[in-house]
Amino acid sequence: MTDHDLRRELADLCELRSDTEPIVSLYLDTSWTDEKQRERARVFVQEASKQAVDRHAAHPQLEALRRTLARAARAASDRISRSDGGGRGLAVFACESLNLWRVVDVPQSFRSELSVDGRPHLLQLARLVDDVEPAIIAFVHASGMQVYEVALGVVVNEATVEGAVPRRHTSGEFHGQRSAPHGLGHGASAGLFERAGTNERHVEELMERTRRDAATFLHTMWERDPRAHLALVGTSQVVAAFERHLPERMRDRILARLPRPPGKESWRGNGQHKVLEEVVAKLAEKERESEARAVEHAIGEALRGGLAVLGPEDVVLAVNERRVHRLILEEDFERSGWRCRNCGALGMTHDEVCTFCQGPLARVDALGEELAGRVLANDGEVEVVAHTNRLHSYRGVAALLRQAKAKGLSGREQEAPRS
Repeated sequence: MTDHDLRRELADLCELRSDTEPIVSLYLDTSWTDEKQRERARVFVQEASKQAVDRHAAHPQLEALRRTLARAARAASDRISRSDGGGRGLAVFACESLNLWRVVDVPQSFRSELSVDGRPHLLQLARLVDDVEPAIIAFVHASGMQVYEVALGVVVNEATVEGAVPRRHTSGEFHGQRSAPHGLGHGASAGLFERAGTNERHVEELMERTRRDAATFLHTMWERDPRAHLALVGTSQVVAAFERHLPERMRDRILARLPRPPGKESWRGNGQHKVLEEVVAKLAEKERESEARAVEHAIGEALRGGLAVLGPEDVVLAVNERRVHRLILEEDFERSGWRCRNCGALGMTHDEVCTFCQGPLARVDALGEELAGRVLANDGEVEVVAHTNRLHSYRGVAALLRQAKAKGLSGREQEAPRS
């Protein structure tokens, strides 16, 4: 599965809600290395399913919920029983009354979680999409390039660009060219040196043409997804010569310039694994830096009175008004609230009736999931960040806005959109 596939799954799932039979969301970490870890996964699914049934013992759709949980448990058991383990993470979203059954298999680990709620829990998927950005690794050498597309931290596609460049021998000769025999006169020797210089220029022209062709190929591949970061692997001289042929906006996306791995099998096997690990680590490092900038930008923008809000109350109001462009949540954000059964508005204080339309209320235990689902459904972005003192001082949530609130209207005076 690529990040494009995952984004489509998010777009579909965030639109779903069930006010009758709850939706089951199961995340399972399947990156085990021994039988004990497999058994812990089995026990987790069994215990979490039992607890979900116990909590919903009085629910009118209990039997349907039992069947849905049993089906999700069977899917988890099938994965646990596989000898290869499949991917490193499994997510299942299911609801019998909605005819919903989605199984998402990814190469990255999840935190094991089972939830039963009115909407699918999507924060772990959203964080995966945001954190593990696409990348292209270009292994550049004198006669061409091997290029590898990386999605969700694994290689999903590869291609080769090669040119007809003669091989140099250690003596400086080219393949097919013989050295001058001992005893030749000065004129013959000068002629050979002249031809050698001509051959050298010819080889440089061939190498330059190959670099241009490889750069054009890489540009075409990158244009399919300009969000992709670039990693160039090779000797510093070869990489620098190749990089000159890339457009400036591609050079701006270069994440790393890595040395050529040692050995003849420089990319295959262990060489591939090491380079891929290093690229994924640099992607993670860049993401942490991006998260810190996003938090600082949101706080600064809000304190200046700009297009940002801080804290649960103001963020909930902005989500109700569909003004949120990017929601920023701490990974340990845990708040509850309410949702109006009539108009769909969200609120923080547990009042008796909706503050917008006086309609009846339903408790929302996972407010962060509710906020994230609504922002995604309105074509917004969700960024889940590590716990930081800066954001935690505003109770772990902020939002960047599309537009300011209309003047003269308070939250109670505006019509709350249905969700």
